[in-house]
Amino acid sequence: MRLSRRGGLAAAILGLLVLAIALGVGLANGSSRSVETPSGRQDCRQVTPATCELAHALGRGINLGNMLEAPREGDWGLKLEPAYIDLAARNFRTVRLPVRWSNHAARSADATIDEAFARRVDQAVDALLARGVYVILNVHHYNQLSGDDLHRHEFRVEPAVVEARFINLWRQIAQRYKDRPNRLVFELLNEPNGRLDGEPWNRLAAQALAVVRESNPDRAVMIGPGGYNHVRELPRLRLPKDRNLIVPVHLYDPFDFTHQGVTWRPQPMPKGIACCDAGQRRTMTEVMERASRWNREHGVPMHLGEFGVFHEADGASRAAWARHMRDEAERRGIGWTWWSFSSDFGVWSAETRGWVEPLRQALLD
Repeated sequence: MRLSRRGGLAAAILGLLVLAIALGVGLANGSSRSVETPSGRQDCRQVTPATCELAHALGRGINLGNMLEAPREGDWGLKLEPAYIDLAARNFRTVRLPVRWSNHAARSADATIDEAFARRVDQAVDALLARGVYVILNVHHYNQLSGDDLHRHEFRVEPAVVEARFINLWRQIAQRYKDRPNRLVFELLNEPNGRLDGEPWNRLAAQALAVVRESNPDRAVMIGPGGYNHVRELPRLRLPKDRNLIVPVHLYDPFDFTHQGVTWRPQPMPKGIACCDAGQRRTMTEVMERASRWNREHGVPMHLGEFGVFHEADGASRAAWARHMRDEAERRGIGWTWWSFSSDFGVWSAETRGWVEPLRQALLD
């Protein structure tokens, strides 16, 4: 509707008053949720306008990791508390929810999901959506798919049914959430690697997307490359013909810095590596630029699904790395979700019940 100049001026003044009131309410409620979107714009010529806008709207986010993707909730020291959901939703625009569905489903090919566990995931998804954030829901740590070693308390199934279970998990997940708002995004698999690299993952991802589309024809779906979602595997990623896709990548470069002192590697990397000198910054910028270049070549938006630094690095270096990666992503219009909310890579401490500074500032200020 076209307004007269006088009417347009009045509407503008009214809009500013409403905005000021809204900001005042937000501050009064103690909300500090980041509402900024990345400053750049991605090439979206191969997706729908709605998916393009959603990819940019994801903005700054957090992973609620080491909770529902543990073999059993609590195995890795954290359970998904309501307070975590509230803190994540008040401070970030997007929450990625990693879920190990495969360990809570029948061992047979139909992979019937345990209803009690599914309701647990429902509670988390719906609580986040009710708070107005975007939610990325995935299949996380189905280790047999990639041929990885199983985690403690993760059960093994017959090799003949491994892929069928993956497809049937997605048939159930998609059907279960088909009526949720489009702020819920599906991510087919976290970090495909090993035996899935290349064409095996291209084939399986297409099959999984097909069953999702049976009940969710237009929902945004994330399909990342093999090689643990690293950008170096993007050239081998062959996406299905679909106009509602987003490609997530995970960046932990330089790896000797971000993973110094991790306990699960056979030979832990040396500690005491600082960040970020000119060479490290160059590495970090180049890997992000490779992701952006792929976007420009293919016209499908990207998302930085994971990036983070193990807690053994010094605090100032963690913050410097986080701020550099955040800035490089946002300059290119790429939204992100930090790994992770709490635990060894976390920005919030379950021990002190407070934010880890200056890391929080590097991500949100």
